[in-house]
Amino acid sequence: MDAKGYSRIPRELCYWITFLAEALPLRSVGTFIELLIGAMLTPAGFVTEAYLVVTMRNHWSSYYKWGSSPD
Repeated sequence: MDAKGYSRIPRELCYWITFLAEALPLRSVGTFIELLIGAMLTPAGFVTEAYLVVTMRNHWSSYYKWGSSPD
């Protein structure tokens, strides 16, 4: 991957990631960040693709709950 010119996270993106992370329970922040980064690295941004592209810390079901819609 060519990362020239992309060594810093844009200020606006950093603001929104921080804003959303602060709105979550502390135990969920790591999962959120992992899924966010994984989704940003995949072409479609699906949870399953994010799980496969980044080495995750938790079991698949932890991430699946983030991607599933409420009933």
